[in-house]
Amino acid sequence: MLSFLKISNLAILDDVSIELGAGLNVLTGETGAGKSIIVDAIGLLLGERGGSDLIRTGCEKLVVEGQFDLSARDDLEEVFTAAGLQDSDNAELVVRRELFMNEKGDKGGRSRAFLNGHLVTLATLRTLGEFLADLHGQHQHQSLLRTEGQRDALDRFAGTLAVRENISAIHARLKALGAEQHELEGRERERARLEDILKAQVAEIDAIGPKEDEDEALMREENLLRHASEVARLAGQSFALVSEDDDSVLSRLGTVEECAHRLSAIDPRASEVLAAIREARVAASEAARMLSAYAGRERNDEFDPSRLEQVAGRLAELDRLRRKYGASLRDVARFRGEALQQLEAIGGASARLEAIASERRTARAAYMRLGAELSERRGRAAARLEKAVEKELKALAMEGTRVEIAVDQPEGAEPGPSGLDTIEFLIAPNRGEEVRPLARIASGGELSRLMLAVRNAAQDGGADRRTLVFDEVDSGIGGRVGEAVGQRLAALGSGQQVLCVTHLPQIASFAQRHFRVSKKTAGQRTQAVVTRLDEEGRIDELARMLGGSPAETARRHAAALLGRPGRLPADALSGKERTRT
Repeated sequence: MLSFLKISNLAILDDVSIELGAGLNVLTGETGAGKSIIVDAIGLLLGERGGSDLIRTGCEKLVVEGQFDLSARDDLEEVFTAAGLQDSDNAELVVRRELFMNEKGDKGGRSRAFLNGHLVTLATLRTLGEFLADLHGQHQHQSLLRTEGQRDALDRFAGTLAVRENISAIHARLKALGAEQHELEGRERERARLEDILKAQVAEIDAIGPKEDEDEALMREENLLRHASEVARLAGQSFALVSEDDDSVLSRLGTVEECAHRLSAIDPRASEVLAAIREARVAASEAARMLSAYAGRERNDEFDPSRLEQVAGRLAELDRLRRKYGASLRDVARFRGEALQQLEAIGGASARLEAIASERRTARAAYMRLGAELSERRGRAAARLEKAVEKELKALAMEGTRVEIAVDQPEGAEPGPSGLDTIEFLIAPNRGEEVRPLARIASGGELSRLMLAVRNAAQDGGADRRTLVFDEVDSGIGGRVGEAVGQRLAALGSGQQVLCVTHLPQIASFAQRHFRVSKKTAGQRTQAVVTRLDEEGRIDELARMLGGSPAETARRHAAALLGRPGRLPADALSGKERTRT
């Protein structure tokens, strides 16, 4: 619901603020007072294009701001996300539109749009605007002139919005599956090439079969094999020096031990020295034993050139793996594991393609089943809606208007997000004429009444919660028909906000909020004033609109219009009129 509208520097609207409410809001006033300019301002908020010729003379820019109360809406989350407003308070939306004069001061100036303070493109504003309001008159935003708007009206009337949502979800799934399948199939050749490479790499690693830290052990063995003769010589020499030579370490330690023994017999304090020497002799004896065993083993395991060749060859194989697959054998093992995972994923791609094909068949079958149900229900509802709209048009002084709603399935039609059908509203305003698309109806007033008839006939219990704006709806009609129009506007207002520009008191009398637009001169400039009327103010305005009668007669007639049975209570201010300029 559009709760507040502020307009600055738009034609004769210098600085105007309007607080709108639920139900039917009407704008009345003399011709040229600026009523339709207010509708133009709402069009700018919804993303309609506007030139700098709309800017008030002498001003550099015009600004239109609208505050929308969305607390009763739960259908805009996806729209807000698409507009980049997922972090905004979805209960309220402030739209701001600015148009600037260009540098030369003529047409073609810049335009800017903001949603809750965020700069957005005009295309984004236009997309969101379609969910906020629908303008009926000579405006681009008439949703019922577009195929999708006609489809929505029929589906609301038929009660098939839930079925359509299910179809849309299945269509989205089909689209996602198709994209995934296309991607997988497009990479099939690349996957086959990668599979061959990975298999060859894993086979090469497995053929060599490296073990963790094997290269370090082999390098130690290679070093020992290359120095085998030197090792044997040093081991033998060390054993001889410790044990076998006449002047060996053990022999000398024996002599020292004997001396220390004699010394301790003379001086007990030398007993500690004797103990230390005996420990050294035991350690030397153990070293001699170990050297004897080591030297003996080295003599028994004489240098084997073939073993050195084997070790060197194995190290070369491991080094080749490290150069190709990692700095260490652990890296090589990790590479092998990752390659096996990739091979498993590649193998899974084929299985996934089969699963996708199965899922698509199942989803398409569900789509076609629901699509057939939707088409059948639309066809039956279209016949009922045709009669309902024709009945409404008869009451709106468009007797003889023929309405056809074509629900067709083009041959070979592919599933779409809203079903298989194309839906078009066709109208023949005069007897004997061929029906034509609704968009080709030229008269603004006639078109507005057609829209009102369709809206009223297709009432849906509030499924459409946009603000409806009617301009020129009373063009070419009189009081009796005006009352019928007013009744239908009020009926629409019971389920959603309606704003109507009218010259007929019979229509204005049904309003819950009534605004008078008038002109005044200030500082040699003409500017529009918008006044919200209380009950007395409404009687005065309706009397003015009635005209042609003495003032008191007109006022009694106006009061009678406001007091007629069945009229919804007016949401008028108590006390004096309130004016915002």
